Amino acid sequence: MAGAPAGDVPPAAFRRPLAVLQACHGLMRGHCVTLERLPDYLLRHGPDERARTAAQRALRYFRNAAPLHFADEEMDLFPRLLTVLDSREEKLAGTILELVAQHGQQLNGWAVLEPFLETVAAGEKSSLPDLRGYAAGLREHMGNEEMVIYPLASRLDPESLGQIGAAMAARRRAG
Repeated sequence: MAGAPAGDVPPAAFRRPLAVLQACHGLMRGHCVTLERLPDYLLRHGPDERARTAAQRALRYFRNAAPLHFADEEMDLFPRLLTVLDSREEKLAGTILELVAQHGQQLNGWAVLEPFLETVAAGEKSSLPDLRGYAAGLREHMGNEEMVIYPLASRLDPESLGQIGAAMAARRRAG
């Protein structure tokens, strides 16, 4: 699967933090395709070189980039969005809280998938967890963010967006 890992995002990209978040969703969708195809592939070919490589890439992404992405949203984007909601938009505040809860569910789900992918990456056979369900949940979550939450970011002023981008960049330097 092509794409830059979290630490390889050029520093200038963080001047447009929403574009970085969207790009991360693109990478995540690609890994969802891998998770969906892997069970059938393993049944036909076993944990061959191609399966091992796919598992290694998914491991790297979900161990490194996905937690950074969740932190970007939870620590920087979502709190700033809450400050621009008006009294008629209480439902959106609830949506943001639900998305944060879903991040926790996704991390819990990852705890089940990670040992499986480690086994495949090592070239060993293992029983299959619900990779398709995990991928479907991620897709639904990203769709909600892109349809409901990200459009709200147009309300953020350039200074706020700059602060979000700077925090995202710093988080990756620290990781």
